Amino acid sequence: MYHDVSDAGSQWCVSPADFEQQMLLLKKEGYKTISLHELQVGVHHDLETSQKCVVITFDDARSGVYHHAFPILKKLGFTGVMYVVPGWLEGQEIPVQENYAPFLTWEHLNELADYGFEIGSHTFSHRNVARVEAVTLVKELDEAERLIEEKLGRKADHFSYPYGEYTQALRDAITVRYKTAVTVQKGFSKLPGAYARQWVLRNTSLEEFSKLLKKPTLSVCMITKNEEEHLGKALQSVLSVANEIVVVDTGSTDRTKDIAAGFGARVYDFQWNDDFAAARNESLKYATSDWVFILDADEVLGEEDVAAVQEAVSQEGIAGYYVITKNYSNQSSMSGWQPNTLTDTLAHSSKGWFPSLKIRLFRVGKDVQFAGKVHEMIDEKLLISSGRVATLKGFVHHYGSLVETSEGKKRSYLALTQQKLMEDPLNSKAYFELGVQYKELGELELAEKALEKSVELDATASLVPSLNLAVVRQKLQKMEAAQEVYLRILEKDSSHAEAQFGMGFCYFKQGNLDKSVEHFRLAIQSNPQYLEAYGNLGAIYEKQGQLALAEQMLAKAISLDPRNGRAYYNLGVVYEKALALGRAIGCYEKAIELRYVRAGELRDKVEKMKEFVRESKKISS
Repeated sequence: MYHDVSDAGSQWCVSPADFEQQMLLLKKEGYKTISLHELQVGVHHDLETSQKCVVITFDDARSGVYHHAFPILKKLGFTGVMYVVPGWLEGQEIPVQENYAPFLTWEHLNELADYGFEIGSHTFSHRNVARVEAVTLVKELDEAERLIEEKLGRKADHFSYPYGEYTQALRDAITVRYKTAVTVQKGFSKLPGAYARQWVLRNTSLEEFSKLLKKPTLSVCMITKNEEEHLGKALQSVLSVANEIVVVDTGSTDRTKDIAAGFGARVYDFQWNDDFAAARNESLKYATSDWVFILDADEVLGEEDVAAVQEAVSQEGIAGYYVITKNYSNQSSMSGWQPNTLTDTLAHSSKGWFPSLKIRLFRVGKDVQFAGKVHEMIDEKLLISSGRVATLKGFVHHYGSLVETSEGKKRSYLALTQQKLMEDPLNSKAYFELGVQYKELGELELAEKALEKSVELDATASLVPSLNLAVVRQKLQKMEAAQEVYLRILEKDSSHAEAQFGMGFCYFKQGNLDKSVEHFRLAIQSNPQYLEAYGNLGAIYEKQGQLALAEQMLAKAISLDPRNGRAYYNLGVVYEKALALGRAIGCYEKAIELRYVRAGELRDKVEKMKEFVRESKKISS
């Protein structure tokens, strides 16, 4: 991705001398330039070639491309792609930040097109069309296409998103109009309507330029045991991004190893020793790529997530990435849980998800290892020596939380964590794990002690141990003690939605409805999709007789989760109090359909209400 080739001072202006050296390197390395049409046909038909091919693109149609780049390209037999902003060529006012170099004339563009340059649209006025109304988008595209065809006698078959920004809806609209569309995402991803490009800037050295030509390799590493039900989906989701798949099997007795081998994975046996980190590190021993991505058998990557990984491994100076895992779950009480939206296309039958964050993508290095027998993690400090740690733009989609973990498995994890603490009694993370495990087993007093120890040992750590401590105290009906912890969290992060929610719940239990409302509203302010906060506000407003507000909150809760039986029940109560009996009956029936816990008693109530309505109609008639 180029913009201008000139001696102007902008970062987007590559000097003619540097550009010539870059093109000579391509020639020396045996590259030939191809058109976007050729690339698109090759991608569409999954064609492979032994030739080294590259597409050279120029955004904006700057004059330096004609005066400086064009002679060099002609000399080497290269061509390129030019994305035109017709409004700028027609004398439209140019934003100050874009006026760093002059633009081509239509005559110059005709000459480039006659030589073999493809001409694409960059919209009429370079507006950020990801943020405009549909009418404006159509006008921007139509006017650009009209002028390009009128001035050059050629149709614009290709598109470049201004500022690289796009939404799924915009991408869909662009894909209908054009053969290809390019973003400013770095890397080698070629999603339909969203091709990535490697950036070439004024300060890009020849050494850095040469690295842009080499696609980094990736090893997907996983450990397995009896995963035949899910493994195929996990492996299928990474085939397009993985140069190799390494599976370390810890004793499967089903078809797990055969399925892995069928996807081309290299499978190794490992004697299970109650240590997840040891098994993970065994998989790292066999990774031969530049990067490693850690995936479990009950997880997948989506198309956009694969593109995010491809972009991520092309970044210089990055040693690893934190990755957000979407843990799909129907338990809305889970910390951080949020309902699915239309963009959660991989949610399957779940109602929502809660996030977790850990390093999953990192450069291969002999010192990079996992630690932790149960919740094994890569130590960020081991990576920082070779670069910074960033956060991936994509997600991992995890379905294990939809399956109830057996009591025996929970106990086995507990024993491993207890053993870890015997070996390292000052390990705050291990105490946190212990507290969470006790909480899941319902042993709340022990959970409280473990979480208190975790917070005590590392008060500067994540707020997550403190949040879990507050929740456990809340479950133990220690409302004031829970509030003390929530307040400490809010002192560090006043917008912490879950701490605000916790404060609201405690005040509700203490009978202080006004303070409860205040904190539930603050929770929603921080997280506008906080389902439980809307539901609780609806219930409180109903108790206070503020039926219009109650209806508003409960309707919002239902819009976030149309299968929320509790919200339908509470909304039914609101309508019943407002004497809107038809609506109340409808809500109660929906709650029964969704198997709300009070469904049994509701059936009798609904029949009596229907009878009352029928009798009322008879009397009125």
